[in-house]
Amino acid sequence: MPPSADTDSPPETDISTDESTSPSQAVGRAAGMLHPETGRLPNGDRAALRRIDLDTPVTPTLWKVLFDLEQDESRGMSQTKWEQRWATLLMGMAHCAGLHDYDVPLGQALAEAGWAETRFVRLMEADDETLPVLLRRMAQYLASKQQPANWDDVRRLLFYPSGDTAEDIRLSIARPYYRTLHAQNDD
Repeated sequence: MPPSADTDSPPETDISTDESTSPSQAVGRAAGMLHPETGRLPNGDRAALRRIDLDTPVTPTLWKVLFDLEQDESRGMSQTKWEQRWATLLMGMAHCAGLHDYDVPLGQALAEAGWAETRFVRLMEADDETLPVLLRRMAQYLASKQQPANWDDVRRLLFYPSGDTAEDIRLSIARPYYRTLHAQNDD
């Protein structure tokens, strides 16, 4: 049986000062909604999210989840890009329903699951066009291995695709990946 979703408070990142739900908190709430045993989202809606077309993500299920999560503002990026990024994130989380864990960094999860280093490097170097495709494959892989991961790391990767912040995020994902690989090689 997969571990239950970690819907407790996320680490203190991206916390907004107003009354809305921060994107980081929304990830935990989405994980709770998507959980196959305890979530309130029906199987059909989870399936619709798994099948979402990342180029044209507008679907009733996407909006239902975003409004429930109080995530309906693009917060400084084009509405279309914002919708595509949330669709990509929710698609991956739907594949990995019940496997979100704030305490398992994405890099560590990928290394523990046996994600190849060449695939990992491709994921870390991906641009806006290829990242959604690679994230779908990554989600399917993690689901096949029943590997918990921190999906807030994926959110950060999606919503900060370039610049210094993006580089910091990629490094924060890469460190646990290589640390875990090194520990496995020492055994």
